[in-house]
Amino acid sequence: LALGIGATTAVFTLVNALLIKPLPYEEPARLVLLFEHFKDQHLDAIPVSAPEFLDYKTSLKSFDKLAVYDASTYNLADGDLPERVAGAVVSADLFPLLGVAPLRGRTFRPEECVVGRDDVILISERLWRRKFDHDPRVLGSKLLADGRAFTVIGIMPSSFEFPLPLFNITGGQFGEQADIWQPLGFTDDEMKRRGSRSYGVIGRLAPGTSTAQAQAEVDTVVRGMRQRYQDNYSQNESFGATLYPLKEQIVGGMKPLLFILSGAVGLVLLIACANLATMLLARATAREREMAIRVAVGASRARLLRQSLTESLVLALAGAGAGTLLAIWAIDLVKSIGARTIPRLGEVQIDYTVLLVTLLVAIGTGLLFGLVPGLTSGKLDLTESLKEGGRGSTSGRRHNRLRNALVIGEVALALVLLTGAGLLLKSFVRLQNVDPGFNPKNVLTAEISLPDLRYPDKQSQVNFFAELERRLGALPGVIHVGFTTILPMSGTNSDYSFEIVGRTYDDAHPMPDEEIRLASVDYFRALEIPLRQGRFFNAGDKLDAPMAILINQALAKRHWPNENPIGRQIKVPTREGATLATIVGIVGDLHHRGLDQPVKPEFYVPLSQAPYPSVILTVRSQQDPVNLTSAIRREVQAIDPTIPIAHVRTLNQVIADSIAPQRLSVVLLTVFAGLALVLASVGIYGVMSFLVVQRTHEIGVRMALGAQRGDVLRLVSSQAGVLIGAGTVIGLIVALLSTSVLRSALYETSAIDLPTFLIVTLTLALVAFLASYIPARRATKADPMIALGRG
Repeated sequence: LALGIGATTAVFTLVNALLIKPLPYEEPARLVLLFEHFKDQHLDAIPVSAPEFLDYKTSLKSFDKLAVYDASTYNLADGDLPERVAGAVVSADLFPLLGVAPLRGRTFRPEECVVGRDDVILISERLWRRKFDHDPRVLGSKLLADGRAFTVIGIMPSSFEFPLPLFNITGGQFGEQADIWQPLGFTDDEMKRRGSRSYGVIGRLAPGTSTAQAQAEVDTVVRGMRQRYQDNYSQNESFGATLYPLKEQIVGGMKPLLFILSGAVGLVLLIACANLATMLLARATAREREMAIRVAVGASRARLLRQSLTESLVLALAGAGAGTLLAIWAIDLVKSIGARTIPRLGEVQIDYTVLLVTLLVAIGTGLLFGLVPGLTSGKLDLTESLKEGGRGSTSGRRHNRLRNALVIGEVALALVLLTGAGLLLKSFVRLQNVDPGFNPKNVLTAEISLPDLRYPDKQSQVNFFAELERRLGALPGVIHVGFTTILPMSGTNSDYSFEIVGRTYDDAHPMPDEEIRLASVDYFRALEIPLRQGRFFNAGDKLDAPMAILINQALAKRHWPNENPIGRQIKVPTREGATLATIVGIVGDLHHRGLDQPVKPEFYVPLSQAPYPSVILTVRSQQDPVNLTSAIRREVQAIDPTIPIAHVRTLNQVIADSIAPQRLSVVLLTVFAGLALVLASVGIYGVMSFLVVQRTHEIGVRMALGAQRGDVLRLVSSQAGVLIGAGTVIGLIVALLSTSVLRSALYETSAIDLPTFLIVTLTLALVAFLASYIPARRATKADPMIALGRG
């Protein structure tokens, strides 16, 4: 029972924290996110541009407020070692929109959300405690971030988080808690670029306004934008905007997993409860004569019922106490598996709500399964029950039928859980065996961000990374050093439209839109991405040279299915506008979006020709690359002591993090299935042991009349076989009907995978027969004279 209640408590703790608890904002149900889409380009949730946001802000009347934001990072150079912290740039309306106030100081004023006047920041209480030791004098002081002095005007409470970690805000995942907030002001250049989309939009619906009503107004505003700016939207008639409830966007992806786990833990609890009921029924049968005597001397049936309920409640409450301790351990296990990939997991803890639910589950379990033996005890046939031992009494036979039914149910439920776990395990093994398209072994990754003030132009950025590549390449054990802007399976992607030279485009034939990456010369060698045709980037691809690009096989097949694309030209986007680029090579396909996602067409632009200040370092080593961390940090600071490195992890860790939700579901469901198997085995063992004790006299008679030990073993085993067989058949039927709920969670695995069903059935049958063999074997060792004497 402790196992069942413990599993239930652990899963409810997850459900409570992730789905039931409201977000830490004022009236969170009224908060929505606004994303744009281009349906004809399969872009379903993309950020907005600065001029588009202003259109929404001035036109939409269904909202109390609209705010704009974007994730950011800051290099802090104060102290011995520089560090990078996560943050966000936000409009002044964000904090009143969310209904939060600073712990100290104030939030932003509208006049501070202007470029040139945005030199003020808010810091988190966490950063205030860690870096300033709760010094109140920090308000009004200067903090050097990205080489720029900011005035600290406020401290946000520890309960405030925005953007919330690990939810998709602008096409990627915001993976850390923000510690710094800076006012957001649009530049003149941004206001001219309607197609440059990088901002998230959050809104608070006006009182009494539904999401559907607000969506209708958004649709009207979008139609007006398409009419006014036909040059921007004429080729994209599928352009639109969609509102998403904030909570749904944050944890909606966890609902299928939690649904599966809730169903699984419900089955475990049922099996545990069936075990409890079986034990209580056995106890009631053994005490049948005692109860009959009590009734005969005047005990009321209500008193017998109270006694039964009291005993079952004591057992249930004891199970709840032990189960809560098990739940604490289980929650720590869940956090260790999914902390970096599951949103709001840090908020998961056993609180008063969870304890109350656990108590109610325990009381409900005790009452429900204490009633059965209590009520049957009240219906005793005193004449039969007062016979010595009460063998063959009507209530005894009724108890036997109930116990048998409960064991059949336990076996059936265990088979359902084992089948689900087996399917998920097979799916996960197949997922792990997917070839990602590169070799992650012995590759270390780290993020490096150059501040604009210190590196304002392309050449300074190119020089920094060239010098870092030279220094790291000289370290012992280093094979290749590369840089990229988007790491495979990191949860971030970037799509861009481009034009193939020589082809025409119109409303019926829009320009292609594919994924773009920036990469250095040796990036492909660092990850061992194969070259299929042409050449990699080389030292000749400089800032002043004609732009070269690489494409993957998927892009070549899509746009040049029967041609050789080498030498063909396309116009690619850069910060200065469209640039003519020549395809110089074709590289292998990568599962960039995840091992379970199909390969997407991609093209790569050289960082040496389109520099970017924030990159991800990739270092291939001859040995464990983690040992290079200190040396890499030392070489970075030798070039610039104000530049930190962040998110240091191996490429294998990146892949492991990308499949952490699948791993979590497999681990938990396997644990629950294992619990179900153990509980079902214990149930079978208990029932068969009681059966042997109950039939000791009969077994003695049979052996006295010449029955051999093998005959007795077959007698007891055959009864166990009937129960196991019936449970298996019922379980298979239920499993066939119910595993369809797992279909969306399976990777290249059928929900009715016959080998899995066969292996699970044989495993359960074997374990169940072993559990019944021990009491059956004990029955063969009974002494006929002693057994007959008990008659």
